[in-house]
Amino acid sequence: MSSRPKSSIAVTLDPDLIDYVKSRVGDDDVKSLSTYVNEALAARVREERRRKALLETHLTRAHASADHARVDRMMAHVKRQLADNPRYSDGGGQ
Repeated sequence: MSSRPKSSIAVTLDPDLIDYVKSRVGDDDVKSLSTYVNEALAARVREERRRKALLETHLTRAHASADHARVDRMMAHVKRQLADNPRYSDGGGQ
């Protein structure tokens, strides 16, 4: 993920997770607890970035296809209704 040297940190993990990973160490795809945790965290980061990019794509498409004139008309209508309602027009409330 990064070309920088790895850092060592202390983390607290649930015992059942540690037991599981320790039982897998030595398998072809699990070299060490540290490697497993690093790869799991990297996968989580990739997934979060993928979801964020997907959300941004959807938001961009939604904004581009929105009927902005209709939204402006609806907002003006709501503002008129609020201005006509004594409960909201005096700036007070109850």
